[in-house]
Amino acid sequence: MKLTYHLLLFFALLSTLTISCGKGESDGSLNPPDETEDPDETNDDRGVYIFLRKEVIDFKAFKGSEKGGVDLSDTEAPESFWNSTKLADYFYDTLRVTKDSIFERPYEYEINDFRYDVRNDSIYRWNRYADFWEFYGLDKADTIEHYVCFYNFQKVTPPSVFAANGHSSGEVKYSRYFNDTEYMFSSPKEMMNKNDEVAWYNIKYIFVRKKQ
Repeated sequence: MKLTYHLLLFFALLSTLTISCGKGESDGSLNPPDETEDPDETNDDRGVYIFLRKEVIDFKAFKGSEKGGVDLSDTEAPESFWNSTKLADYFYDTLRVTKDSIFERPYEYEINDFRYDVRNDSIYRWNRYADFWEFYGLDKADTIEHYVCFYNFQKVTPPSVFAANGHSSGEVKYSRYFNDTEYMFSSPKEMMNKNDEVAWYNIKYIFVRKKQ
């Protein structure tokens, strides 16, 4: 029962950390977008953005040992923590951008059609499933940069056992997994079990506006 309780607390905490993952944190001060009407793809106020290239921001990996966490960032590869399908380039190659919505194409699933808001140069998209504004990327002159973070966390060091592996929009920082929260590690030195793992992989996908 105690383990189950700890797991529930951890996943609630992990959800919060995922929300705040990014160069700018989620902002509850903004109201939800008006969802009374479906996004209108024909309302093409800003134009079409074509995929240009992918850039790796950083990759960090730590593995536990009896003497604490070992930095394997220079000897391991992202494929050691995420399968090749997850690491493959995004299947969509086009962003259709209107005054209030972004459409990732050629996919047409609900998650690829979303409302967005720009604050300074940061783009936030409305997560309709969890009701919050999450960091999506940067809005520059004729360019949109979509930030994507892959994360891997496994804590086997007592008193609790937790694990998470996946990806989302945003950017993972060192403080996401190394902090004073009891469910995380205070530092790599605390990774005393050989099965302890912490890894993150930050990427940005760059799209440029198609000339008319």
